[in-house]
Amino acid sequence: SSSHDQLAEHRPAAAPLMGCSNAKAAGTQESDRQSGGSTVVKSVRFADDDPLLDKDPSAIDNTAGPEAQKSEAVTLEVGREPEKVLAKLELKDFQPEASVLERGPEVTVAAEPPQTRPPWCRLFLVVFSCTVACGVLPGQSVFVALFSDAGVFSSSCEDGKPGCKAQFLMLTGVFQTGASVSQALLAPVGLFFDGWGARLSGTVGVALCTAGLLTIWLSVLGALGGHDSSTSGLFALGMVVCDFGSMMNSFCIMGLIWHFPAHQALILTTSTASYQASSFVPLVMKLMMRWAGITFSSCLLVYTAVIYICWVLVPTQAEYFKQAKLVLGMPLPKPPKQVRVCHMMGRALAVLRQNTGDHIASGLALTLAFVLPTFFCSLAAPYGEALFGKKADGDRLATMLAMLNGIVGLTVSPFVGGLVDRFGLSALVSTLLVSYTVAAATCGVPNWTAQWLCCVALVLFQGLMFLFLGRYVLLYSPPNRFGAVNGAYIMFVMLMSVPATFGGMSLTAILPDGVEAYRQPMLGFGVIGSLGLLLYSFYFSRHPPPECPILLPDDEAELSRNFGCNTLEEVMHVTGVTPQQRLVKMLATTDPEVMKDLIRRIDTDKMMEMMAQRPLEDVAVMMEQGTDEDFEEDEEAEVGKEQGAGRAAEEKPLLVSDTPQTEASDSDSLAAPETPGERGTPDAPAGSAGVGRIKALSDRYIALVSAGDKVGLRAYLLEENTDDMWLSMLDIEERLPKAEQAKLDKAFNKLMPGAEFAKLMRERSELRSLVQKIMKHELDKKIAFARRKRT
Repeated sequence: SSSHDQLAEHRPAAAPLMGCSNAKAAGTQESDRQSGGSTVVKSVRFADDDPLLDKDPSAIDNTAGPEAQKSEAVTLEVGREPEKVLAKLELKDFQPEASVLERGPEVTVAAEPPQTRPPWCRLFLVVFSCTVACGVLPGQSVFVALFSDAGVFSSSCEDGKPGCKAQFLMLTGVFQTGASVSQALLAPVGLFFDGWGARLSGTVGVALCTAGLLTIWLSVLGALGGHDSSTSGLFALGMVVCDFGSMMNSFCIMGLIWHFPAHQALILTTSTASYQASSFVPLVMKLMMRWAGITFSSCLLVYTAVIYICWVLVPTQAEYFKQAKLVLGMPLPKPPKQVRVCHMMGRALAVLRQNTGDHIASGLALTLAFVLPTFFCSLAAPYGEALFGKKADGDRLATMLAMLNGIVGLTVSPFVGGLVDRFGLSALVSTLLVSYTVAAATCGVPNWTAQWLCCVALVLFQGLMFLFLGRYVLLYSPPNRFGAVNGAYIMFVMLMSVPATFGGMSLTAILPDGVEAYRQPMLGFGVIGSLGLLLYSFYFSRHPPPECPILLPDDEAELSRNFGCNTLEEVMHVTGVTPQQRLVKMLATTDPEVMKDLIRRIDTDKMMEMMAQRPLEDVAVMMEQGTDEDFEEDEEAEVGKEQGAGRAAEEKPLLVSDTPQTEASDSDSLAAPETPGERGTPDAPAGSAGVGRIKALSDRYIALVSAGDKVGLRAYLLEENTDDMWLSMLDIEERLPKAEQAKLDKAFNKLMPGAEFAKLMRERSELRSLVQKIMKHELDKKIAFARRKRT
């Protein structure tokens, strides 16, 4: 689901006045100004080989002495009192009055966090759990025979004995109903993933799958006890619940996509391959029941272990966003707190209406072609028996189909995505036509070689069709609505195929018993499906998908708001990415290198120019729509990790900015503090940026937030000079260690969420300039991090 793979929204509320919790030294400007008798910071310099400079000579201080220019570390040089610095190396118990220290060892730039190895073992266990908990649909060719032998729906047979055509048709109808309902609910399942995260949605999915299987087991027990007519209804209920749970569980693997930034294509194809590989599950269960004497109910106990694996190993929503932030250098946008299914589906249908002709053509072709694979897979056992004359032959055909489904899923599916990227979607359409035609031509031949070829072609077609569905929708859907649009389109195809599937089963029921009752509907579906795909291939060649999706006005506004802009034209100006098609593709990708490249292209000066042109109300609304606070678990985990991993390098820089600035101004340098006055009583006039006043403001702010004084904090924001508040933010950033800043950030967000801050900004328009400075400051640091990761 890509609704959770886009660039971060830059929300001032999430980065409050002191909110520079990710501060790392990259340098700031030369400042030789001294005012009165106050001591000032003379310079903060980059190392000559610092990668953040990108070898830009204008960012290097050429006025400094040769020894300073050759330094390999960022240093602080102080004017009149060299024994004092503004940065404290370690402040475990912060004391506001103790920010002026004797000079200690030279402050150096903190090293990059160590690169961790991808958790391959964890991925294997998660894939195993998804494979086991994919329900009964992937292995339906074998499951139908197992349930038939158990006597489910045997009451539909005239003599009450299992194995008749009517029983197989009833089982097939239930399987197809469960598949259609679960596919139709794919879009809401994607929304559950966005709102709950991979662990909760995956665990609930496994639990539902287990509950569905237990319900099916109860119906099996009833059939074995001779009560099939009373318990067969449980089978239909269990099938729908089981298939819906398997759809929810299928998102488990997506929770690890940011743990494997260099293998995201593998993760995506593995998710599809695990579904096909689950065809082996009924075969394994059959062997266990035959060789070890294990009952079917005992086999279901395995799902209890799968539930535990999902709960322990699948990433939580907080871990998902934390890992994405570590990879990209900036957070992904948080999902909406309220999942409005009807609204999302309405907007998805509005997107599909933009290219109605293309979707009708592709939808009808896929609907006609989808019937043969589902019909053949569901009726493989009785068709094999009728085709070759023995019940063992029916079991052989069903087993061969299940094994080929798993083998193709494990060996072919992981590589198909790369081939499609290389040769294009038109080549995929041609491959669909060829594989389907082969299956249609061989499905009725009473020869094992022909049936083997038919099974391979059908399995390949099913895998390629679902790949086509995802890639096709990606070309028509805005990146922020891919999950809902994909679900709506698949729902359209699945629901359209239901009448054709049940029509074929009705024809089989009417025809006399024998092979022709199965072969004639299959051949009819094969001819109609091949003709539909052939016509669509011609249509596709003459009407290729658009180079860029047609965006709805609110979609364009949502994508642009992440960059502080109103339209994508403005985003192109801010990022320098042209044409618009390229920009939309970069916004839609989950490739971390592409996303970081887009982040590195952001020109924060141009971004602030765009924001300055927007009405105040637009900025306030943007803050109200943003997430009020980040996940606390995410922040606590990240802070804890830094505290644990950073003890070997405790002397971390606490400088002002992550990016170089070319000019100095009175509001951009901090004077060294003199003896402060009473807390909250500045000893310099407002706006003068006096050292004592700035420190007093910093102490007052810390005291208000720490005490949870919302009234006092409101007065502080409405009354104090905005330039002085900006300087106090920088002062706090220098004085507080990151762990303390994170705690203060959380406390501020609880006291003053985005909606509250927007109300204050409407009362005092001067706060807008403060907001824009904070946004630029935070964004500059994130861009610097992305550039550093590139080097």
